[in-house]
Amino acid sequence: MEDRPDAKKAKLDFVETTMVKKRMTFCLLKEAFGITWSTEKGQAALKRTTPDYFLLRVLLKFRTEKGRDPALQACVEDAETLLQTRRGVLASLGVGADLIPDNFTSCCFSEMASVCAVVGGVLGQEIVKALSQRDAPLNNFFFFDGLKGNGIVECLAPS
Repeated sequence: MEDRPDAKKAKLDFVETTMVKKRMTFCLLKEAFGITWSTEKGQAALKRTTPDYFLLRVLLKFRTEKGRDPALQACVEDAETLLQTRRGVLASLGVGADLIPDNFTSCCFSEMASVCAVVGGVLGQEIVKALSQRDAPLNNFFFFDGLKGNGIVECLAPS
């Protein structure tokens, strides 16, 4: 008989996983658009808010008034309308006109496939998060800058 070490027995550690359901609430889009930028809290938020938020407001106003997105076929006319809309929107929000540069109109006349792919991928990821209930979804705005190639999440809420 040989002296051999005893055969190792596999350790079976039983790990119990408990799912804890949490409830998250997010502000409505109407509330996020209702921020008063002239208050002290609004001024503090303005310093850390990306200009893309204000560009979104300008583009939404253009779409509301014209019933369409800026078109390449009417580039000159739409560029002038966008500049006027920018002045009106930023003035109505009570913020400086320098938040969005004058040359922003050059980026408003096309949909870049790469930007659509990134934003679509992020949207798909958020749908999976919501359905699987594993991770918290992005809280309220996702802006992707196609020129710089980066995205930013903005949490804008009135309180």
